[in-house]
Amino acid sequence: MIDALWAIPAYWRDGGILLVPIALVSFGIWACWLRLRAALRRAVRAAREKEAELDGGAGVVHGNAESRRRFESSMRAAREKLNREVFLLKALTAAAPLLGLLGTVTGMVDTFMAVSRHGADGAVLVAEGIRTALLTTQFGLMAALPGVFGILQIGRLRVQWQQSSHAVGVMIWRGGAGQGAAHA
Repeated sequence: MIDALWAIPAYWRDGGILLVPIALVSFGIWACWLRLRAALRRAVRAAREKEAELDGGAGVVHGNAESRRRFESSMRAAREKLNREVFLLKALTAAAPLLGLLGTVTGMVDTFMAVSRHGADGAVLVAEGIRTALLTTQFGLMAALPGVFGILQIGRLRVQWQQSSHAVGVMIWRGGAGQGAAHA
């Protein structure tokens, strides 16, 4: 384990300059995913509380046009914000392996340049170029994996939020509890 920790600086040095943007993208993926997950969990909880309140009759609303308009407006704004955040998470997740691929191409170009300059005597340079290519590919893929799984989790939370919000919207549209409100 200690040997693995001591190897980290060597990986950074050998991976080349593209490891910096890959690390930044990785940080962005984690930050975006954590922010989205927390916001969606709060939204699901709030929608379920509102649904329970309306379903229990404690918060009977009158299905007037103003309450419907406010609800629809707030839902539209929330959906638009959520869509922007999900788009950002997807874009960052897609960018990580592409940066790794760019590192692969850069490393291979360096390898071919070493071969053309030094011929068979450039074996060390060839090995360094291939190492750089493989390390950036590895880091790019590792950075993208949390984003892939995060997108799946966000999708599940999004469905839960939409179902609960839909139930609340139906209750508001129909005028509150006790009038055949649909439950998702």
